[in-house]
Amino acid sequence: MLDLPTDVTDLECAEGVADRLDDLLLDIAWIFPRTDLWGRAAACVRGLLAPLSRKNGWQISEYIGEDTPWGQQHLLDRAVWNADALRDFTRRYVIAGLEDGGAGAGPGGAGVLVVDETGFAKRGSASAGVARQYSGALGGVFPCQVGVMAAWATGTGQALIDRELYLPREWTEDRERCRRARVPDRVAFAVKPRLAEQMIDRAVPDLPQGRVWVAADEVYGRDGAFRRHLEDHDLPYVVTVQANQSVLPRPGWRHIARLVERCATEDEWVELPAGPSPLDSRTWQWWVRRIPVADAAVDSGRARWLLARRRPQTPDERDYYLGWGPEETSVEDLVLVPGARWRVEEAIKLAKSAAGMADYEVRHFHGWYRHITLSQLAAAFLAVRAAAERRGEQTEPPHTGGPQ
Repeated sequence: MLDLPTDVTDLECAEGVADRLDDLLLDIAWIFPRTDLWGRAAACVRGLLAPLSRKNGWQISEYIGEDTPWGQQHLLDRAVWNADALRDFTRRYVIAGLEDGGAGAGPGGAGVLVVDETGFAKRGSASAGVARQYSGALGGVFPCQVGVMAAWATGTGQALIDRELYLPREWTEDRERCRRARVPDRVAFAVKPRLAEQMIDRAVPDLPQGRVWVAADEVYGRDGAFRRHLEDHDLPYVVTVQANQSVLPRPGWRHIARLVERCATEDEWVELPAGPSPLDSRTWQWWVRRIPVADAAVDSGRARWLLARRRPQTPDERDYYLGWGPEETSVEDLVLVPGARWRVEEAIKLAKSAAGMADYEVRHFHGWYRHITLSQLAAAFLAVRAAAERRGEQTEPPHTGGPQ
């Protein structure tokens, strides 16, 4: 994997890269109603890319030469600007910047839209959405906020393109608490798959038609409504499911693990590469079977699959998946989709380590969205520049500036 510059100092040492950051920041000027507010947002992005131990309001303010964090706090709290417009700009910027000419990360050169969640450790009880809840990123149940993230992955890289804050029921059922954290009254409880659906629906119109697959872990894959949502929007997918996932209505075949145990013979497991990883290519053993589908699905040219994956050294430890997509998809291509799921983890890691995504000190609902969105833009700049280097390009991809 290509080493990414992690701060402004490194960026300025690279010929022309600082100018490209200037161009990107000019492209977002229309989002901010005043020049001084745009200048503060631009300084924030530069601070998020700076070599700071933490990228909170105090440290970013000191980095840009201010004595107090009030200006940064104003940007994230009281200032008038549209974080969703910046989100949409970032998505278009990433899609254009990660164009790979059809090399793809999924079947047939398709890109893969990956959804996952990440935790942000948080003390106290006043910050929007904070609660004792499970976070795989934090390694257990901790007081934290959980953000559902969407990433776009192609043959040249990956970057985050959207975000939603998960609000547990203990929050949405206490409207006074929500109002103190400035959660709008219209925001109701939504499980993580519903939040993921919102992000997917926003992304699809901007993504290359016919070149999109979706990957997700079992939080989303086990949700039948989430899978139906993808099918209703003709979005092929391979999603992780639990070992007890129902597959067929026959007695004894309802659980995917039981079905694999009964039906998979040793000679049917095949070793296939699941695409590149941070440690080079990965090869797993796969068992893949078509699942009978209704006549309507057959008429649409779509097929269903169940997939099981294991390592040769530990054959009893398996992962399970359900897939849906064009019936002509080969097994070799199909396994690329779950093989690309790690890409969202890499995108989250980049945003946290190099762009300060976890370093915020905001409490209000809209402040969380503003910080996360600015951080995603900063991380997207790094990912797009790395993609251009992989392609051997010296020029920036077409700009996506201006309202759309």
